[in-house]
Amino acid sequence: MDGQARPTDWTALAVQLRSVGAGDGFERGSDTLARAAIVQLLGDDAMRDAVDFYVTHRPGSELARSVLWLLHPWSAMQRCHEIFASDDADVDERRSAVELLRVVADRRVLPWIPLYLADPDPSIRGLGIGVVDQLLFADLIEFEDGAEMIAHACADEDPHVREAANRILADREETNSAPAP
Repeated sequence: MDGQARPTDWTALAVQLRSVGAGDGFERGSDTLARAAIVQLLGDDAMRDAVDFYVTHRPGSELARSVLWLLHPWSAMQRCHEIFASDDADVDERRSAVELLRVVADRRVLPWIPLYLADPDPSIRGLGIGVVDQLLFADLIEFEDGAEMIAHACADEDPHVREAANRILADREETNSAPAP
């Protein structure tokens, strides 16, 4: 197979992702498992590289963002947070990393949100509450999971951060007052 890719061991991948049962013949598939398989096939380094590429805003960065949004890889979430926390990253890279996290994140990022909301840069604080907003919109968290962070953002010194947090509350109020279908 000189010059050709090795065939994928789908059985091993299915076992690793727990898509097949332990000898009981049970198999399952889903879009979530498919995304996890793609991430596994491409590798965590490729996901991290896509984040690094995105935050530099080079041509093709929106494609990288779209792939990461589709896949929601944990390694990309971690890389976004690493860039945010890095002393080597400039403010634009830090902002871009938190902005990307809005679409890449799942509930595992919730412990990081208070760090974004405490950042001295109001744009990062606004993007941080934007992560909570997107998690709520995508039904990846319940309102109660983000309520304390939303309340914190409602008291932010920056009017744009307060406005974003208040918009979340208004959307919730509107949803709760809508008649049941």
